[in-house]
Amino acid sequence: MYKKVQSQKIGPAATGSFRSFLFLTTVLIVLISLLPSISPAETCRYGFLEEINRQKYPFAHAVLAREIEHIEYHADGSKESQDDVYITVLDEEGKQNHKVLSFSVNKAYGQLNIELCEIIRDGRSSKIDIAAQSHEEAAAGNSRSNIYNPLQKVIKLFLPGLEIGDTIHYRLKSRQFKPIIENQIYGSILGQYDIPIRSYIFTLTTPTAGKLNWLIKDEVEGKVTYRKTVLPGKAAKTIRSWHFQNVPQIVPEPMMPSFRRVAMRLLYSTLPDWQAIASWYDELVTKKLTPKTLLKEMVDKLVADKSDQNEKMAALFYYVAREIRYLGVSGESERPGFEPHDVNLTFSRRHGVCRDKAALLVAMLQYAGFNAKAVLIRVGDKLDYEIPLPYFNHAIVAVLDNQDNVTDFLDPTSETSRQFLPDYERECSYLVADQQKSDLGLTPPVSPEKNNFKLKIVEQISAVGNSQGTLTVNCTGFNDTLMRSIMMNMSKKEQEHFLERFFLNQYSSLELSNIKWSDPADRSQNFNFSGDFTVNTVTTVSEKENPITYLQPLLFIANPSLLERWIINQANMTKRHYPIKLGYTFSTVAEEHLTFTQPPQKIYLPKLQNQENEVFTATLSCRQTAPGQLLIKRRFVMKKTEVGTDLYHLLTSLQNFKRNLSLTPIVIENKN
Repeated sequence: MYKKVQSQKIGPAATGSFRSFLFLTTVLIVLISLLPSISPAETCRYGFLEEINRQKYPFAHAVLAREIEHIEYHADGSKESQDDVYITVLDEEGKQNHKVLSFSVNKAYGQLNIELCEIIRDGRSSKIDIAAQSHEEAAAGNSRSNIYNPLQKVIKLFLPGLEIGDTIHYRLKSRQFKPIIENQIYGSILGQYDIPIRSYIFTLTTPTAGKLNWLIKDEVEGKVTYRKTVLPGKAAKTIRSWHFQNVPQIVPEPMMPSFRRVAMRLLYSTLPDWQAIASWYDELVTKKLTPKTLLKEMVDKLVADKSDQNEKMAALFYYVAREIRYLGVSGESERPGFEPHDVNLTFSRRHGVCRDKAALLVAMLQYAGFNAKAVLIRVGDKLDYEIPLPYFNHAIVAVLDNQDNVTDFLDPTSETSRQFLPDYERECSYLVADQQKSDLGLTPPVSPEKNNFKLKIVEQISAVGNSQGTLTVNCTGFNDTLMRSIMMNMSKKEQEHFLERFFLNQYSSLELSNIKWSDPADRSQNFNFSGDFTVNTVTTVSEKENPITYLQPLLFIANPSLLERWIINQANMTKRHYPIKLGYTFSTVAEEHLTFTQPPQKIYLPKLQNQENEVFTATLSCRQTAPGQLLIKRRFVMKKTEVGTDLYHLLTSLQNFKRNLSLTPIVIENKN
C-alpha cells in the first residue's frame, strides 16, 4: 500500500521454493486477467510514466503512477505480501513530502524488507543504496504515550538528490508470521489518497474454503473494477483483484474526519460478525483478571465507608486513574498491543498502559460486585459497521446492569480528568468484551449542559465611562478538564499569567487584579476562578450640542469560554467537501449585571436576534431591571460533535452573527 497511508503492522515474506512459485504464479494469472485495462504505453518498462505531467495533473504535488500489491493469506491468518510502487514528484511540496519514506513494522507479528528502491529520471534509473540510506528507529508513538514497545519500529529510507519530475520506485516484501486473531483473514486498503492514483492493482489470494465478505465503501463511480479467479486443486485458492484507475485526489480540509472514513476504501473479512471479535478479546482478558490478596484488600479499603454504588464506582475509578501511572513497556507474550498484563502485576508495579489499567479496574469492580467488562474502542473515529475488523486503538471499561446494558463507560488512563469518559471518546466505535451478545456501538454523546462554562460579571460604570467590577467563572465537564489540564503543569505565576491572558485575548483594554483560582490538582470541586477588573466600555461621540454615548457590554464582544472560541474559529472556509469534526458538545452561560453610578436619562436597547437550529442555540437578552441597571444574559449551546457539509453553512452564519453583535452598541442619552 502507498506508504503515506500505510497502517498495517507488516513485514517481509518467507521464501520457500514452492511458496515462491505459487506466489509468482498467482500474480501472473491476475495480471494476465487485467491486461485489457492496462494501457499500451505500459509495454515499455517506463512508458507509462510519460502519462504523468503537470498538464494532466495541474493541482497535484505528486501522483501514484502505478502500484501493484499482492497479499497471500493462509488458513491460520498468517500472510505474505509484495508491493511495487511508482510515485512521480511534480513540485517542491511533493518533493519534500517524499524525500524520506517511512514504513512501520511490529516485529512481534511480522517482518519487513525493502527489496529495491530507485530514482527514475529521463527514462534512466539510479538505485538507492538501501543499507546506507535507511535506518530503523522506535515508533514515535512510544514516547508520546509514555509507552515503550521495543518491537514497534519505523524504517526510514532517505532519498538524497530527489528532484522535481523524478519517479520513486520501491518494492516491499513482507511476512506476518503471527496473526492477531488466529484462523481469520481481514484487512482494509485505501483506493483514494491525497495524491491522484493513475493505476493501483490490489490482489488477494485466500484459501477457497471459508467465506470472505468484502465491500467497496464510498466508491468513486467508474474508478474501480473487480475480477475473481478460482484455482482448483486439493488446496483450492481464490484470487480476487481490484483495479483502481484514474482516481481523483482528496484535498484535505481542516478538522475533517480521518482519510479512512471519507476515502474510497476496500474492506474484507472472514470474521462472521462483531461478536467474534468480542469473544476473542474476552478470552484474552479474562484469564488476567483474578485478584490476589493484596489487591482484594485495597478494594475493601477503598469501598469500606461507601454505601452508595456510584460512590464505590467513583472511588475505584479515581484510584486506578490517579495512583496507577499511564506508562510502561509493552512486553506481553501472546498478543502484544491487545493483551493486558496480569492485574496483580499492574497493581504491584503501580503503572501500566491503557489495557493494563482497564483490566485492573475491571477486576476491582468485579470483586466489589459490579458487572464490569473490558471494552475495545476506536478513539476519535468510527469504524464501518458492514465488515467486522478489529481496528481498535484503545481499551476502557464498561459497567453494565443486570440485562447487560451499559450504564457507564470509564477510561482510567487520564490522571487529571474528573470525567469517567472524556469527551473525545464520545461518539466513537466500541465493542464490549463478551462471549454472548456484543455488537459494535457508538459511545453516547454527552449532554452539552454537562460541559458548561459559567461566567458572571458584576460591574459599575462611572460618570466618565470607566467600568470596574468582579468576574467569576465555574467550569464543569470537559470545560473543567480542559482548564485543569492546561494549568496542571504550570507554576503559580504561570497559572496567573494564563488566566490574565484568558480575558485579555478577548478584551484588550481589560486589567485584572486579585485573581483567585482553585487548585487544578484538587478534583473534589469544579475548577473555578475570579478576579477584579477595570475596563473602558463607554465611548462618547460629540455631534454639535448633542453628544452620543455608546456602551459596549463585555458579553457583546467576545466568546467567553475556550471551547467556544476555539470551535467557532474553525468554521473558516466558505464551503466544505467533507464534514467538520468539532469533537465536543458544550454550553456557555453568562450574565452581566451593569449599574450606572449616575443613571442615564434614557437607554436605547438594540434589537437582538437569537438563533436556534440543529447545530447550535445562541440566545442573548438585554433588559433594564431598574433605573440605571441592566441585565444581559447570554447562552450558547453546541449540540453536535460533527457537522456535515449540508449543515456547515449554519456555522458560518454563526460567525457573522457574532461579528455583527460585536459592532452593536447600547445607546445612552445623558441628562444635560
